[in-house]
Amino acid sequence: QKNGMNCLTPPRSTPEVLKFAKHMFSGFSSLLLVASAMCLLLFIVTTARTGNYHLQEDNLYLGIILFLVVLVTSCFSYYQEAKSAFIMKGFLKLVPQNATVVRDGVAQTVDPRNLVLGDLVMVNSGDRVPADIRIVHVDRFKVDNSALTGESEALTRTPHNTNTEPLEATNLAFFSTFAVEGQCKGIVVRTGDHTMMG
Repeated sequence: QKNGMNCLTPPRSTPEVLKFAKHMFSGFSSLLLVASAMCLLLFIVTTARTGNYHLQEDNLYLGIILFLVVLVTSCFSYYQEAKSAFIMKGFLKLVPQNATVVRDGVAQTVDPRNLVLGDLVMVNSGDRVPADIRIVHVDRFKVDNSALTGESEALTRTPHNTNTEPLEATNLAFFSTFAVEGQCKGIVVRTGDHTMMG
């Protein structure tokens, strides 16, 4: 239990206004806002001195256009970030509802949050993998790693490792990936935020 519960910790949420302000006032946007403010200030000062706004109306238009460019790009960036955050929240729904674990030689269904390192779990076709596991026995077992890697093709898993890179290793199955064929037994090697998904 020293590794905590086998669940993903939700990220700290930032108020939406601050997220939008970050896009509006950071990086290149801040330079454009300064340029916009300078154009508008020049228009106001010149108009106040001469009383004729026609002399500097180009600065007025330029200032307004620069501000609108910053506003539109900030809205677009904020929308993209919000969409990505929504997708990330969807990963929390990928958590399996139950897991079959062998403890003291008896197979039992448990809440996956209660899995610990070293547990022997059984995964069948149609299940979600309840934690990162090292496979010790398979029967034509394939997993869908698309949530992690984007690969659409199901990957065959075996007890024998063929690669040192974890995402490429054939003897590992990862938390919340989908078992599409066969069955396996595996030892829990990572849980919760320590998993590849975490």
